[in-house]
Formats: sequence, structure tokens, C-alpha cells
Amino acid sequence: MHEILQKPNYNILTDLQQELAFIEGGKVILKEQEGFPQREIGDVKEDEATAMQFFQNRFESLKEKVDKVQQQIETEDNKGSFLMKVLNLKESLSTYDGIGDFTALKDRLEMLERMLEDYISQNRKRNLEVKSTLIEEAKSYAANPDWREATEKLKELRQRWIRVGAVEDDQKEEVENTFQAVYDEFYEKKKAFHEAKKEMMAAREKQYETLIEKAKKLQDDKSEADELAKKSNALVEEWKSLENIPKEKYANLLKEFKKYTRVGKNSGNIKGNNSKGKEGNDKEKLALIEELKEAQKLNPSEAVEAAKAIQQKWKNYGKTFNKSLNEEYFTLNDYIFEKSFLENLFERKAKKDLEEKDAVKLKMSILRDLISRDQRELNVFEENLEKFNLGTEKLDKLVGFKHEKQKRKLTVKQQIMEELRDLNKNLK
Repeated sequence: MHEILQKPNYNILTDLQQELAFIEGGKVILKEQEGFPQREIGDVKEDEATAMQFFQNRFESLKEKVDKVQQQIETEDNKGSFLMKVLNLKESLSTYDGIGDFTALKDRLEMLERMLEDYISQNRKRNLEVKSTLIEEAKSYAANPDWREATEKLKELRQRWIRVGAVEDDQKEEVENTFQAVYDEFYEKKKAFHEAKKEMMAAREKQYETLIEKAKKLQDDKSEADELAKKSNALVEEWKSLENIPKEKYANLLKEFKKYTRVGKNSGNIKGNNSKGKEGNDKEKLALIEELKEAQKLNPSEAVEAAKAIQQKWKNYGKTFNKSLNEEYFTLNDYIFEKSFLENLFERKAKKDLEEKDAVKLKMSILRDLISRDQRELNVFEENLEKFNLGTEKLDKLVGFKHEKQKRKLTVKQQIMEELRDLNKNLK
């Protein structure tokens, strides 16, 4: 005998519907649940069973929304972005018109809320560590006396800062202000430097103009020819001893000066403020390289200050065409600044009273990350090197210089790493 299946009777309320709601005076009433008071959720428009089923279906629709957001939290990377959706769903429970277990749904949403808050808190702790490291990196770049290079590095660093997520609200203002203060101080110093440089150049130009005025007066000098020649030669020697000024300005002043000086063919041999010539330049620059080598023996902060002073002298001594001399200088200079940068990062990350061997291992770990980053940047640069062939000698030379600088900085970091490895082997 086959069992006869009967057509469902929609006039009969389910046990769940009767447990959670009732109808009174044509109104659907949701019963009290833990955390939710009894309340009216709608009207009976057809029959009781249809009304109850309608509101039960509405609850299922809400439950599906919670299921969906939970699945997104479990599968997507940017989990923190779903916290507001969870909070909005949780807030809607007390006014949502439906029949179902609101207490269970509230428990699920609160579980997701706690999980997301913990996730966000951990993320913000990591973000604080990253931003603290970027602040130290910014300080290191800001200490670079090469204003152009420092400005470029700080611009790149700000873009990396923007990509880092938020920190805890009670730390946000301090972290942001500390980071901005590094930039403000740098640009104030840069502005002061250029203003001072402008004043210095104006003073130098005035010295050249003063000599031109003296040379003009020789036109009215009634001295003997030999005496006039001596006076003119003296002015030429004084001219040669003056400091550098911009080439275009110098060329115009030199042209004017030559009109009034009586040095015959020798007047064409005035070549600016450097009377020492190429050999004199190289000799003085070799002495600066020795000073840099001595500076390496100082502690990192003192070494940086010494390098800054030497860097200014190096510029003042004019150009050298000795390639090996330039390479040695820039390598020594980079070594000092890279070691100082590493020390700044180490001091930020190191715990108090760290054992020497543990300190060396931490420095190696920090340096390993920096080397990895520099290698990636160098690889990208070299992959795109052909695109940088701009067809002009000046720009191609600039790109080549930047390429060499990136390779040199990576080599210097690798050198420091080898020194740390050797030190680590010798420590017990």
C-alpha cells in the first residue's frame, strides 16, 4: 500500500512560527527573545499562515546576508573593510521585521565583530611598526646633504607611507605629526640652505664685479706700462682665487673683465676660481678620501657629520676626471650613510640590554630586508633600462649615473652584511 501524500495546508502554523510569534487583532507580534523585547512587526493581509510565512522568509533573507558577509570575511584579504557592514547588520536586528532566532544571529554577528576588531588591532600594531621604521628611514634621508637625492627619496617614501594602513586612533596623531615633522624640518633646512646659497652667490658675484671696477680704473691709470701690467696681472691672480659662481654668470663677467686687463694672450687662460688645475684638485680630493676613511672609525652619527663636512669640501674643490677617485669617494660616502641608516633602524627595533650577538643578528635581519628591497628596485630599473634611452647625451648620462648609484648602494649594503657575518662568527 502506498502512502498518499497530502497537499500542504498553508492555514496551519509551524511549530517554529508559534514558538517565536503570535497574531493578535490582525497584527503579527514577535515574541520577546534574549536581548530583544516583544514588538509588532506587521499586519495580516491575507490569512495568518501566509503572514507568518512572509515574515519568516524575511528573516531567512537577513540570515543569508549574514552568511554572505561571513563568507567574504573568511575568503577575502581586506577583512577589516567588512567591520562596518557587520555593525550595521547587528544594529538592524532590533528593528528588522522578520520571524526567526534573532539572538542566535546577534551572537554570530558579535563573534564576527570581535574577530574583525582583533584582526584590525593586530594590523594596526603591524602598521605602527612599519610606520615607525619609515619615520627612521625618513630621518636618514633627511640627513643626506645631497638635497636633490634626499628630496627624491623623501617623495618616494611618502608614497610608501600613504599605502600603509591606519594605526590605533590614540596613536594616529602622534605618528602622523612625527612623520610630518621630519619633512617640515627637512624642507625648512633646504629652504634656508638655498637662501644662504643665493646670498653667498650674490656676495661672490659682487667680488667679481668689484674686480671689474678696479680693472676699469686701470684705463685712467697714468702709471708706466710695466707697472700697469703688474697691476693688471695682480687683478687676474685675484680673479682666479675667487670662489665658483654659475657658469653663465661667470662667462659674462669674464668677458667684461678681459676688456680692461692687460695680460695679452694670457687673458684667454683665465679658467675660473681654480688656479690649482686638475692635479691640484686630485691631490686635495685624495686627502678628503683619507679623511673619509678616518671618519669610518667614528660612531655612526659622528661619521655622518664628518661626511657632510667632507662632502661640501669635495664640491668646492671642483670636478675631477679621475674615475677611480670618484668611485672610491662615493663608495666610502655611501658606506657611512648606509651604516648610520642601519644603526637608526636597529635602535628603533632593538630591545633594551640586548646581548651583543643578538644585536648583530638583528642588524643582519634588518639589513637582509634592505638588501632584498634594493635588489628588487635594481631589477626593475634594469628591466626598464632600454626604455630610459631618451636619445640625448645629457639624459642618458643622468640615467647611467642613477643606475651606477643604485648598484653601488646595494654593493655597500652587501659589504656591511659581510662584516656583520664575520663579527657574528667571532662572537661566542
